[in-house]
Amino acid sequence: MQHEGGIRLDDLKYLKKDEAITKLLGLKDIPQPDSVGDWLRRMGTSGVDAISLINRELCRIALKETNGITLDIDASEIISNKKEAKKTYKYNQGYMPMVGHIAEINHVIQTDFREGNVAPKTENLEFIKKCVSNLPKGVKLKNLRIDCAGYQKSIIKYCDEEEIHFAIRAIKSKSLTSYINNLDETQWDPVIKSDGKASQISSHRTTHNISDYKKPFTLIIQRTAKSGQLELNIGSPSDEIESNGYVYRAIATSLDHMSDSESISWYGMRAEKSENKIKELMLDFGGAHMLMNLKKAVPKQLG
Repeated sequence: MQHEGGIRLDDLKYLKKDEAITKLLGLKDIPQPDSVGDWLRRMGTSGVDAISLINRELCRIALKETNGITLDIDASEIISNKKEAKKTYKYNQGYMPMVGHIAEINHVIQTDFREGNVAPKTENLEFIKKCVSNLPKGVKLKNLRIDCAGYQKSIIKYCDEEEIHFAIRAIKSKSLTSYINNLDETQWDPVIKSDGKASQISSHRTTHNISDYKKPFTLIIQRTAKSGQLELNIGSPSDEIESNGYVYRAIATSLDHMSDSESISWYGMRAEKSENKIKELMLDFGGAHMLMNLKKAVPKQLG
């Protein structure tokens, strides 16, 4: 029903009228929307748990010939008019679920439904560990890519301890801004595209450490010249530094075997493997709509 474009339980009437799909699915009798809503609330989250078990088996089959995976995690905003929905950091009313993708097979390994006022950086390490626990036996988390919500000491330390390669968008800071402003032109190198040509981006490599965690990691700083008409910037992104006519962003990484160009390109692949896949869930499979409020779901009872 959601794949068809339904956004509320009342849209079950469209499924009921579709003789082809009801015959294909063997649906001889479709209950009224109120009855379906009551049943879903009685089921509570047990239906979600059942789907998770099925998902693990599908993941095991898909990863049969794989022993190491790349994990992309990202929070996604669902705007909702439900009165129970909380304001998100984007000032919309809704929810902020977390989604974990396995890049190699374009597979969702774990989701975490969250209230809208839960910050994207909340319990990211715990979410990563849930993703790992869902992996089939013999399959290891080899690489991890996250936006700046994952720039946390606990995550970087975990990656070091578990020998996981990581690429995480760094958060701007006074020390990083000061370091950038002290670089001269000779310390920047062109970023080479996959076709061998120079891009409009240049990079600088250094080492850095986060908080009181003493083990340093590689920090690849990117800069892009600002062009076009100036825009009013209210609440600039936490991962961008604007200075001297350039926009600077940085990637904290352990990919020391890669060049700057290779690391930047590899990190950029999370847009296709995670962000665009989340858009598909939202636009193609109705993930942007809340059909009902599961928070009011009552425990399943016998009798």
